[in-house]
Amino acid sequence: MVWQDRGPDPMTDPAAPAVLEAFDAAQAAHLPPVTCYRAGIEAWRRAHPDQGPKYAIRKAVDVILTAKVHLRIPDDA
Repeated sequence: MVWQDRGPDPMTDPAAPAVLEAFDAAQAAHLPPVTCYRAGIEAWRRAHPDQGPKYAIRKAVDVILTAKVHLRIPDDA
């Protein structure tokens, strides 16, 4: 199945490594999840200061979820 409403892969953006590094550092410091996501968002905003806050949040979270969340479908489905 192909998702038609998805834009380009957020992982190809040059800011993606900085977003993931900030997120991972916050997780390693055992900070709350919201703080980890905010760290990633702040990294994105530093790389893209011209983008609006809502757009930047969406893009940074896309990067984090693309890298960190893997959905599994059970074999018996």
